[in-house]
Amino acid sequence: MATIIPELSEAQLDELQSSAEAKVYRSFRDNLASSYTVLFQVGWILKNERDRARDGECDFIVCHPKLGYLCVEVKGGGISYKAESDTWYSVDRHQNKFSIKDPVQQALKAKYSIFSKLKEHPSWRNYGLNNVLRGHAVYFPDIGDPIPLSRPNMPASLIGTKAALNSPQEWVDNAFRYWGSASTNFNPIEQSGIDFMKKVFAQSFSVPALISVQLDEIEERRIHLTNQQISILGLLQSHRRVAIRGGAGTGKTVLAMEKARRLATDGFKTLLTCYNRQLADHLMHLAQDIPNLDVMSFHQLCYQWVDRADRTTGRNLKSESKVTFPGTGFFEVQLPMALSFALDVTEERYDAIICDEGQDFGEEYWIPLELLLTDTEESPFYVFYDENQNIYSRTSTFPIQTPPITLTKNCRNTISIHNAAYGHYRGVPIDPPEIDGEELVFDTAPNLASQARKIHSRIVELIHQQGVSANDITVLIGDAKNKSGYYASLKGLPLPGAVSWLEEGHKSINGVLLETVNRFKGLESQIIILWGLDGLDLQSNEELLYVGLSRAKSLLIVCSTPATIDLL
Repeated sequence: MATIIPELSEAQLDELQSSAEAKVYRSFRDNLASSYTVLFQVGWILKNERDRARDGECDFIVCHPKLGYLCVEVKGGGISYKAESDTWYSVDRHQNKFSIKDPVQQALKAKYSIFSKLKEHPSWRNYGLNNVLRGHAVYFPDIGDPIPLSRPNMPASLIGTKAALNSPQEWVDNAFRYWGSASTNFNPIEQSGIDFMKKVFAQSFSVPALISVQLDEIEERRIHLTNQQISILGLLQSHRRVAIRGGAGTGKTVLAMEKARRLATDGFKTLLTCYNRQLADHLMHLAQDIPNLDVMSFHQLCYQWVDRADRTTGRNLKSESKVTFPGTGFFEVQLPMALSFALDVTEERYDAIICDEGQDFGEEYWIPLELLLTDTEESPFYVFYDENQNIYSRTSTFPIQTPPITLTKNCRNTISIHNAAYGHYRGVPIDPPEIDGEELVFDTAPNLASQARKIHSRIVELIHQQGVSANDITVLIGDAKNKSGYYASLKGLPLPGAVSWLEEGHKSINGVLLETVNRFKGLESQIIILWGLDGLDLQSNEELLYVGLSRAKSLLIVCSTPATIDLL
């Protein structure tokens, strides 16, 4: 059985537009010796058309390593030729005539054009094909006798008919013998020459879609509000005090933002707050055109209200708090208590408060937040949290008595990212997303400098070759204590075009963001490169791993030493 490219199934052959080509395909495939290679439906475009060499196509190229190659043009139905006008016709069973191209000239031109196309290839000279046997022939599988079609430029021995379908080997060998009879000095094409023809005319390839395209397609499939989340929004409509918990990617921040928008639109003066300043800035940007809605981090809230009270009263409430609570942390205790003092001298309040990332709030935060409400008992108060993201190790009891509502569907990550992140999760089971995507990428290198170069190369490839926007890429550092060394090692490497490194800033079109896992809590990025894990005790930092891995929406790249990768 001959090697035939492409390999078509019977169903595919039945679907071919030309039933004649299907007949010849089956005949060559099933009856030629295994030493033959047949290329089917070959097309080409020449750099320069000249003489008989033209852009074109050939139905079959039959190759043999000891002989050469034969170009075969196939025509179905009956065949008619009108010499007066030099016109060829295909004739159907009703004797209807349809004008066709001259099959002999097609085969002849294909022979020359294929040779010209091979010569255009840069490695042509390596194969010594200048003097290989080149022939052309025609095949009419629906006629019985080739003699009436014989012409000076196409003898009967070069015309295949129905009779040859069962034994094409003899016909092909005769055709090669015809073209080789004029000279015995032809060089064999050899298998290397046939492989070269396959490389030029039938090369297999696999070109993945640009990552930028994949990101767009995944984003289109990503569900921001699942049916469960929509029903929870309806439940919040009739409940004033609710805690909502959920794992990474379950849409807590999306729900918090939507609930805040709805309350503000309904006329409630609303506060949306969180611990993370980066998350607060992101939410503030989203909410900038929503009236009645204030968005800020908890410590921004403290500074704003305390400074305003200081200006009104002439007092220094932060200093008073330090005196009242000596030996305690400024951000953990003294500043929240200063906010409580400010509320004693301030009448302004909020009609509703929504707290995102509530697991990061200390016990001392909840007292001033409740005091900020117009009614400490009845005003709407919602807390969204994930106990598995408690990387600040705060134990806090929310001022909400009812059992929490649980979100159980991950609608942010791809399946592979979900599986990696949730390997470090302990809690209520979270259903994986329905979003396929790329597998995780692990880039390994022995030290910080070589890892930085790998990350730089990866980012340049994503931007320059894969069409990814710089603001879709974030580099997250796990080892926050030594972040400056990681930042510096990358910032010394240039990025393409107008793209630059953006250290702990806000995402911009031409900026690749450098951040720590801690600071990036509650946020997300299409592509996350997680770095700076080598110096950490990963067993005692599962919360940090969970947060860092789950920030990636579509593509997660981890860069570390091989030993660290093995521990993930």
